Amino acid sequence: MTDLASYYHSIKTEEHLNDMISNNIKEDLYLEFKQKHDTRDGLLHEDDKFNFSRALSGFANSDGGILIWGIKTNRQDESAEELKPITNVDEFIRSLKSSLLTFVQPTVDNVLIEKIQSANLPAVGYVKCFIPQSEKTPHRGMFAKREYYKRSTEGFYRLEHFDLEDMFGRRQKPLLELIYSTRDYPGNDPEMREITFSFKNEGRAIARYFGIACKFTDNIELVGSVDRSMQDISDVNDGQPFISHTNNDNIIHPNNMHYIIGSMRYKRKDKTKKIGASVSYYCEGMMPRSKEIEIE
Repeated sequence: MTDLASYYHSIKTEEHLNDMISNNIKEDLYLEFKQKHDTRDGLLHEDDKFNFSRALSGFANSDGGILIWGIKTNRQDESAEELKPITNVDEFIRSLKSSLLTFVQPTVDNVLIEKIQSANLPAVGYVKCFIPQSEKTPHRGMFAKREYYKRSTEGFYRLEHFDLEDMFGRRQKPLLELIYSTRDYPGNDPEMREITFSFKNEGRAIARYFGIACKFTDNIELVGSVDRSMQDISDVNDGQPFISHTNNDNIIHPNNMHYIIGSMRYKRKDKTKKIGASVSYYCEGMMPRSKEIEIE
């Protein structure tokens, strides 16, 4: 998945798309090309809705994938054949993003939708979509005949009843969502602040053996854990502001209630700049997840 995300981010320009055509890049388990029904507008037409809904379902139910709008494929070998740029591409992107809540159920988290600008025309371009593997499978394509799909080397295929039984049966697992909040720390120092992390278990199984690691940008002075639940491990990370928490004793029930992990006191070094952080968290039975945050 990391390699797939890196490949997605490497596709940046129209020249990269032309290279796909020159190199006869073919659709595969992780890559799908699509033409927009009518390249003259930014609307979602019926077959656009079907294709996007099916891709959301199929990639999320499999190992994730990349969907690129604006490329015609060769029917013989499904290789990239010709660029078909989209007029009013910004409106098309808005249409795709607004459809995420309704085109697939349950919704797929962390989908990325971005523009690839045409080299010559500012309002014209292409769209790349990163659809990650999901932990909330199975997903149903609500505008793709309300079916469930998966991805194979031959394309998307509809799941049979026994596939769905298997996927629903494997769904008993935890799914932690990270929540954080900041506030003034009570006391005599007006510059002192406090950040609190908590988990919410949105899965269907108990979460155990959970933990969190948070690496901050340099614009922060860590003062200390409020209740000793958070560890300052900056010293063993080359001085980079870094805190962590590991819990092998408690459990988090799947009841959507917030479970407070701990709090850390801090000060902002430069009052004109925000504090950024990269947060990773995990538990038994769940793939590690990451989140980029900004602290006001």
